[in-house]
Amino acid sequence: MYHRSNMKRNVVVLLLMLGLALSARVNAGESVRIGGTGTGTLLVERLIDTYTKAHPDIQVTTILPPMGSNGGLRALDAGSIQIAIVTFASAYPETSAGSMQRNTVPWVRTPFVFTGKEITGGTPMTLKQVAGIYSGRVAQWPDGRAVRLVTRTERETDTRLLRAISTEMNESISLALKRLGMPFAENDLDNQQLLERTPGSFGAIAFGQLLLTNSPLKPAKLDGVVPSADNLLIGSYRLEKQLQLVTGKEPSTATRSFIEYLQSPAVMQAIRQYGFIPAKR
Repeated sequence: MYHRSNMKRNVVVLLLMLGLALSARVNAGESVRIGGTGTGTLLVERLIDTYTKAHPDIQVTTILPPMGSNGGLRALDAGSIQIAIVTFASAYPETSAGSMQRNTVPWVRTPFVFTGKEITGGTPMTLKQVAGIYSGRVAQWPDGRAVRLVTRTERETDTRLLRAISTEMNESISLALKRLGMPFAENDLDNQQLLERTPGSFGAIAFGQLLLTNSPLKPAKLDGVVPSADNLLIGSYRLEKQLQLVTGKEPSTATRSFIEYLQSPAVMQAIRQYGFIPAKR
């Protein structure tokens, strides 16, 4: 039998071999700072150690709390970071200073799911029910407890993802953002904490983020389909959050090396366990 521990050990070996292969092309003393969406920041943090073991002279750091996609692009344009991890590369206006001097690489994607304190593993929901919760038409759980919708701001990329699902969802999001007294999340990590701690909570989050943090939250089965990396890959689960890597037009040698590492087959194999698959090209 091929044990999971052996598989994980082989993945680590592959990552180390890749890092050693890249090390000859990197100049000592360089640093790479990374910021952007919280889901992406969490994922990169899982991958840094293997890379830096092969590149002890290269400092790779992530910025917390998360900047979000907009903040990451602003920081990139200002030269404060070398890599922005974003959901939409166009989230920050293309007319902004420096915005035309970027390279964007599609990286990974993960199911975009609905969850909350009252959701157990496999709880069935339909998109119509979800839209009803966001619009306020559904205000109580079956046991009579109040639904506490966790929302994001209009400028957040998660809000854009929700609006893009359907015309009905777009209208429901508009209604949700006008309602008062609901829990409000500033970033991906704040969103998760509110969903985990708020009685009767409900909201949307990246499936990969739940797995990366070993969250007690469970995703709902949506229109009869269980969210998973496999179901996203075959197209049966259709809601996804895609992460993109954005750099300046002329990234440093260390930045290019780390980007190459993040796109490597070994990394893609390693992160599948966290619900991520390669982005569509």
